[in-house]
Amino acid sequence: MKNRLKNDNAAYALLAPAIIIAVLFVYAPSLYVFFLSFMDWNLIGKNKEFVGLNCYIGLFSSGSGFGNSMIRTLEYGAVYLPLSMLIGLGVALLLQRIHEKRAGFFQVLYFIPSITSIAVISIVWSYLYNPQVGFFNSCLLKLGICADKLPEYLNDPKLALPSIGLMGIWQSSGFVMLLAYTGLQGISKHYYEAADIDGASAFFQFRKITLPMLSPTVFFIVFMLLINSFQVFAPVAILTKGRPLGSTDVVLYYIYRYAFQFFKSGPASAASCVVFAVIFLSVKLQMRFGERSVFYQ
Repeated sequence: MKNRLKNDNAAYALLAPAIIIAVLFVYAPSLYVFFLSFMDWNLIGKNKEFVGLNCYIGLFSSGSGFGNSMIRTLEYGAVYLPLSMLIGLGVALLLQRIHEKRAGFFQVLYFIPSITSIAVISIVWSYLYNPQVGFFNSCLLKLGICADKLPEYLNDPKLALPSIGLMGIWQSSGFVMLLAYTGLQGISKHYYEAADIDGASAFFQFRKITLPMLSPTVFFIVFMLLINSFQVFAPVAILTKGRPLGSTDVVLYYIYRYAFQFFKSGPASAASCVVFAVIFLSVKLQMRFGERSVFYQ
């Protein structure tokens, strides 16, 4: 019993720093945000007025802009999530077919954007999207496109959000590739050898062997990309600031504006709680229905 208590105390002592950090910087702030969602406070004064559910009701009233920001976020996710998955998985399948040492080099090269500062990436892509001297429009000019017909990526309401989505896909596909490649390495080659003996085509092997065996990894990747799609903020704050015409006003930038530009902590906190609820429900639905198609060895 004494040895067990000593081991338990040692374990708690080792866990204590992580628990303290989580409480101070995650759980306590989250509870405080929930508390502020029922208050009218400008973040500067000392007086906090209790307003009940008014902040939540105001979010869903006409003219609040919250519904529009949620729609923009869902549109971003509808482009970001499937394309990041397809490109990352496709690159992982290609890397699996080349020599291991060469594959390691390309993994590092392709993974670099995923560990690069999003602020740096946003600034670099702002030059790529520049309508006059940007790389993309320079290529279009060389292809014979007239100068007056060149797209203005970040200034066009129809192109601004897809342009930010393209940058997000470029950054996150390396992360997807690394996870998918690791999952592919865990699939035994005996399955493919048996399929080759039976005369199965490459597509049949991918559909019947690769995808089912890779399903736990795919499930985790979708889980992470879903959360990331709701967390897009820095590219919008740096490149467009919600413009043009609110076409890139995603939900996190909406929360930022209300909290730190309009100094309305109540609506900002209420919006944060609603976003948390949406993500929580999405994850629960994914775990309830999506996990049924996951094959665990």
